[in-house]
Amino acid sequence: MVTNDTDRLLARYFAGELSPQDQIRLEKWLTESQENEDYFFDLTRLYQSMGTAEYPSFDIQKAFEKFDGHIEQPTTEPVSDEKSKRKYLVWALSAAAAVALLIFFYNRGQQDTYTTFTEKRLYSFADSTKIDLKEGEVYLSKTRTNDTIYLKGKASFEMESEETGSKIVKAGNVYVKDIGTNFTVDANTPDSIHVSVTEGEVQFYSDTNAGINLKMNQSGYYLSGSDKFYRVIVKGNFRFNETTLGEIITRLNTFYGQQIELKDKKKGALPITVTFTDEDLPTILDVVAATLNLKVANKDNGYILE
Repeated sequence: MVTNDTDRLLARYFAGELSPQDQIRLEKWLTESQENEDYFFDLTRLYQSMGTAEYPSFDIQKAFEKFDGHIEQPTTEPVSDEKSKRKYLVWALSAAAAVALLIFFYNRGQQDTYTTFTEKRLYSFADSTKIDLKEGEVYLSKTRTNDTIYLKGKASFEMESEETGSKIVKAGNVYVKDIGTNFTVDANTPDSIHVSVTEGEVQFYSDTNAGINLKMNQSGYYLSGSDKFYRVIVKGNFRFNETTLGEIITRLNTFYGQQIELKDKKKGALPITVTFTDEDLPTILDVVAATLNLKVANKDNGYILE
């Protein structure tokens, strides 16, 4: 929801005059609704699309104080309820126009906090983060390397964070927190957001749902209508020709991002010839185990052959 207080906060933001408390308020307001985020980035795009002419310094807060003082002066002329409503509407529109003017025509010399990227290409940053923008737009902080990255569209991310979970990609109502990963987020459709992981792990969640963790070669999607997350079953194609069990386990671990262990290491030298077409991991393990007279057991982070 956008209120007069919000407009004043945004005016201070674009003027480069946010206090630490204001910064916290702005970030909290952004996460409250998709409408707030859309409003903010619409203003950001308009602000950045204006010309480069220099404008004189302007005290945003003083301007609002004068404006508020003028609004609060009582009128000595009686008016009807209908006129009062119209007058209120005029004042509301005037306030919105004033905010727009303050945002777009003053303090052009100030640096805005966020940078917008719209060109479809690979972007590399000093902290080793790489963003391959495929569709839409990406917004991120110029100064705070651990800030949230906002995505509207589709992009692939490569992150080498020194601290686990130090970077978060926000797309619509959901978040993707990296755990040292390469992953792709497709947020072109607001009702459904898809995430696929090519390396490492991510936490995929929303404000109201703890979500799911996705590991290498895993993917999932979120449906905003139900506020639910779903895993996509990964299926692969393999052709093993006198391949040792040890090599098979290594290849399956790499492809499915799971941890498969062999209880008796000596059996890792056993060969097997088999072909799998569009099969999931549990099915492949069942076939391999039956062929070599082994059993498959689930464990915390994967499977064990014994």
